[in-house]
This record gives sequence, C-alpha cells and structure tokens, in this order.
Amino acid sequence: MASLGDLWRTAIPVARPAGPVPDAALAADVAWVRVLRARVPALEALDPGDVVLAPAGALAVVAPDAPGAEALVEAIADAAASAVVLVGEAVDPASPPWAPLVAAAAGRSLPVLVVAGADVPALERSLIGWLVNRRAEIERQAARLERRLEQLALGGADLRELIAAVGGFLGRAAVLEGRRGNALAIHAPDEPAAATAASRYLSGGGAVALRIPLPIAPLDAVRRPDLVRYGEPPLRGSLVLLGDAPVGELERIACDRVAALLALELARDAAVQRARETARRSEALPADGPPWVVVVARQAGAEDVENTEQRETLRAELRMLAPHRRLALRGDSESLELRLVAVVDAGDPNGLLIAARIAGFLRRTVAVSQPFSDPAVRPVAEAEARATLEAGSLVVAAPPVVRADRLPAYRLLGSLPNLPDGERLARTLLAPLLAGRPALVAERLATLRAVLDHPGPAEAAAALGVHRNTVAYRIRRIESLGGWDLQDPELRLALAVAVRIVQREQDETGFATS
Repeated sequence: MASLGDLWRTAIPVARPAGPVPDAALAADVAWVRVLRARVPALEALDPGDVVLAPAGALAVVAPDAPGAEALVEAIADAAASAVVLVGEAVDPASPPWAPLVAAAAGRSLPVLVVAGADVPALERSLIGWLVNRRAEIERQAARLERRLEQLALGGADLRELIAAVGGFLGRAAVLEGRRGNALAIHAPDEPAAATAASRYLSGGGAVALRIPLPIAPLDAVRRPDLVRYGEPPLRGSLVLLGDAPVGELERIACDRVAALLALELARDAAVQRARETARRSEALPADGPPWVVVVARQAGAEDVENTEQRETLRAELRMLAPHRRLALRGDSESLELRLVAVVDAGDPNGLLIAARIAGFLRRTVAVSQPFSDPAVRPVAEAEARATLEAGSLVVAAPPVVRADRLPAYRLLGSLPNLPDGERLARTLLAPLLAGRPALVAERLATLRAVLDHPGPAEAAAALGVHRNTVAYRIRRIESLGGWDLQDPELRLALAVAVRIVQREQDETGFATS
C-alpha cells in the first residue's frame, strides 16, 4: 500500500500544504479517494486511510461556518482518513470557505493539502488510477505533459513558455540550460519555495534537485532535414528542476520524456533564427520595436572562445535568450565583437534587463546604447555602445552592464589613475589599510569600496556576499585603523576616488603592501 508522501510526490506534486504535515502523516497508508458532496451525507463512505477531496462548492454547503467545519473534520479524523485535499480555482487557506476547515484540521493534526485550479473529477480519476496502477498513471501523466509541450511548440510558443509549462505541471521551479550550463529559460511557480530555489540557483547557490541532459540535437537529417540545413553546430543542454524537496517518480519520468522535445525545440529555434539572419545579412531590426538598444560585448572573454565552431555554438545559444522578434544577433563568428539589437518596452525603457541577461550569459561586461527609434541611427548606437564598452573596461570592478548615457562618468573614473600625483596621494590616504597580508588588504579595500558605493550596510553585504554583521564589524575596524568617520561626505568622496586608484594599480601591477 502507498503512503501519503508517495501520493503527494508522484501523483499531485503541485499540491501545497495548508499547514504543518507531520512525518507520521506522510508515512501513513492511503487506501482510497473520496469526494466531498454538496449534500448530507457529504461522504457516502469513509474508511481508514482515505484521502478526501474537498471542492469549494461542497464546503460552502456542508461546512459554511466554524461549527460545521469542526463537525466535518471530527468525522474525517475519527474515520482515520489520511488527509484532506482542498480543490478550487483559487484556494486561499486563510479565507472562506477554506479557513474554518483548515483551522479545525490543525486542531486534530489532520493534514490538509491545497490544489488550485484542478478539475475535481479528473483529479479523482488520476488519484484512483495511481492507487490501482501506479506506474501506468505516472506514464499517463507524463504523456499529458509531453502532449501539452507538443501543442505549445506547434502553436509557436518560445522556450520560456515551454519551461513554464513544465514547471507549472510539476509544481517546481524549472530551468532550461544551454550547453555551457547557462540558463536559457527559467520559470518559478507562484509560491515562496519555488521563488527561493530560483533565486539560489541564479546566485550560484545550488538548489538543483534534478538535472536531465538533453539529447544531442539536431536530430537525424533524414527525419528532420530542416534542422541541419543551415549547418548549425549540435547543441546540448539540460532540463533542471530546482528545490530542496525530494524528486518524485513522476518528475523523473516526465523530464525524461520531454527532454527530446526540448532538444528539438532548441535546435529548431537555432536553425530558424540562423536562417533569418543569413537571409537578411543581420541588417533587419527586431520586428517588435521600436524602440531598440544595441548591446555590445567582446567576442572572447574569460572563457577564451577561439575556434569557429565554439563561436557559432555561443551565438546559437545567445539567440535563444529572447524571441527573434525581440532580439537580433548581428555579424558572424568572425566578428571581433558580439553585437545584438534588442527591443525595449515600458517596463525596461533603457534595455538594462535584457542587457543584464546577456552579461550574465556571457559572464563578462556588456555595453548598452541609449534607446533609438529611427533604424538609420543603428550604426551610431553601435558606435556609442562600443565606445562605452571601451571606457567601462578602464573602470575598476565595472558593473556587468555599462550604459552609454553614463559614458562621461566611465571616462572620468577611468582617468583617475592619470591624475597628477594621484597614485601617491591615494596610497597615502589609504595607508592605514595597506599594511598586512595581501588578502587582508584586498578585503579591506573591497569592503570600503562596497560601503562607499552602496546606500547602506545591507546592500554592501549583498554585493560582497557576506552577512551584514560582517560588514558592520569590518566598517568599525576600518574606521578604527584610519581614524575616519565614513559618514563624513567630504571624506567619503576622497576615499571613493583613492580606493579606485589603488584597486586599479592592484589589478595592473599586483599589490605591494607597505
């Protein structure tokens, strides 16, 4: 006999607890599934181990108030049922008609799960099918997801919509990774655990529960010649599920089934976009604009991408960061730089969000031009972005995205080391921090820079990747060493200039402590 935990993980992974679920309850056996009816008696039969599906309409009739809910819960608990599953279009356990039942169940240690937006008869059939033939029901559910993705793909859905369908079906945050492990698309269901898992993943903190490698694509040229017609290099990526909860059998089987389809979509998108760009010689601007922005990055960075095949693969994955109507990649693999044109909208009027996605994907600084609406201005915008990238490269610890509207600021900051006697004065001002081990000196300078560059200790701590208490301790130590008050505006300005000069010197020549 299956347990409630097994049923939850493999048959209804989208269910969420309305309160604490004890380990003993998860280990309890599940016998059958009963549906609460909007009449008296509400349950035709109820045996030990049964799971009760409670639709909103039935609850409103059977348990319209607290006394009614307590009576219903008492009957269910006395029958030793496994759990109650609340089912409705939008289930809020803190609101009627759910709240009285949830409160009464908590008093009897009766587990309550929530499934929003489900069809009750279909859910009942699915759970009974799982109890009768677990493997067959899991395969049927996985096939449902596969058919849904096929329908979306045939309807022209992009990669984000496909991953959203996977994540929504399984109730987990899901990611489609490219060949290099970069996130091409990510979706987190609207619940705290999924959002937390997605945040941890994006910040490099793990949270990966399952990673399924995608098959090499494009597929057989005889079956799908359109996928290899343009000479696109093979892509390989992964379908990733996030979160700390154990991965269920449904999730493993479903991900295995849809991996080939996702690989096919990766290859199809790459081939279609490459064909469009080849036909237009990369001159056309994305159709959803204006306005547009130009994003520029160096062709080779920390990863030292050199040969043509590697560059083509990188370009193919770049094209998938947004639909072709919103992002166009210019040039070819022989270009000295990567140039993209992106559509901007009201929610991102300067194109900073898409530029940040490109910077995160490439793991290097990118420059973004000012928005433009006249296609003839595109060459000017490219030159503007290129000049901004050059100026930003001279700034110590430049942000991931440097903006053309701040070009004078980057040039000013980049020229600080050329100030007459600037290095000597900067080292003199910072002398109290420059004594000691090189690692300790670098830590002090980085902390000082973060404190001066951010509005408060919390933001500085986030930038440094440490706890805010650690930053507070370091600030006190820095102020003690220098005899400074870092709230003094005049001193803050001088220290901000000096720390940039010294950090630039450290980057270029290595740091020598005094």
